[in-house]
Amino acid sequence: MVDFLRLVRFPNLVVIALTQYAIRFGIIFPFLQQAGLELYLSEKVFAALVLATVLIAAAGYIINDYFDIKLDYLNKPKQMIVGRSISRRYAMALHIVFNAIGLLLAAYVAYVIKHPMLILFQLISAALLWFYSVTFKKQVFIGNLIIASLTALVPFTAGYYEVAVMFDHLPDLTGLPEQAGLLSNLGSLLFSIKYLLYWVIGYSAFAFLLTIIREIVKDMEDIDGDKAFDCKTLPIVFGIPLTKKAAIAVTIITILSLAFLEYIQFLGKDWISFSYFFILLTLPLIWVCIRIYSADKKKHYFIISQSIKVIMLLGVLYTALIYLY
Repeated sequence: MVDFLRLVRFPNLVVIALTQYAIRFGIIFPFLQQAGLELYLSEKVFAALVLATVLIAAAGYIINDYFDIKLDYLNKPKQMIVGRSISRRYAMALHIVFNAIGLLLAAYVAYVIKHPMLILFQLISAALLWFYSVTFKKQVFIGNLIIASLTALVPFTAGYYEVAVMFDHLPDLTGLPEQAGLLSNLGSLLFSIKYLLYWVIGYSAFAFLLTIIREIVKDMEDIDGDKAFDCKTLPIVFGIPLTKKAAIAVTIITILSLAFLEYIQFLGKDWISFSYFFILLTLPLIWVCIRIYSADKKKHYFIISQSIKVIMLLGVLYTALIYLY
């Protein structure tokens, strides 16, 4: 059981589910409540969406380990699972079952909310995770970009599904008498949709940038094993010094983006949010910048990679502050 949980990266799956529920109850629900509105997706449907996301992500982790047996033997031999405690055949069977159930749940959600095309989110994600494991991860930056995009899709999906259903509830005012209450509710709904999209896109962008940094750092951590199998990652093609500069550049872009938000919070005298962003997000990212510059050992890159995961979790936990505050 322990090896199975390690195979599917259980802590990561918990964070994925937590992220989607954080978007729902930490961002969407408070803003709708302020506008005198309620959540449009039922708890059952949203739970199915989260489970579909988690299962497809788990299938992606499994197939990645399935195709990475030789690489993992060099990069992290003590952490190998597929080919040792879990057979390759069983791993492939798990991948197929998880993907199938995940896609069926996604199809159910898309059918219930009457947006059948939204199944493409999960179909494309499952396909990209397969091709990433087979070929894209061995190519310059493409693999990093795919993983970052799929990570950003986790909060975006939670927000977009709710907004899609909200649009379906926009009243049709054509031919109806002008009623102040109706127009007021419509205005509140439109404002909420616009504001929610800003927040959801902001969270997705934050997840995207941090994942890009982490993927680049992981490439530097795994450079020896990747070289042995002719992978074309950034550090192999351009060298460690230039790759460090790329990681630091993305980190600085992230810090500046946070600084812009902190400036808005400062002007609005939102000291709680300002303090949270500055102490728990900006300062740790400055530390990451410094550590990337000075790192020269495998363990250094591992510590940086794990630190970025913590920063991402702290970003998600900010939604609890919104909910309570």
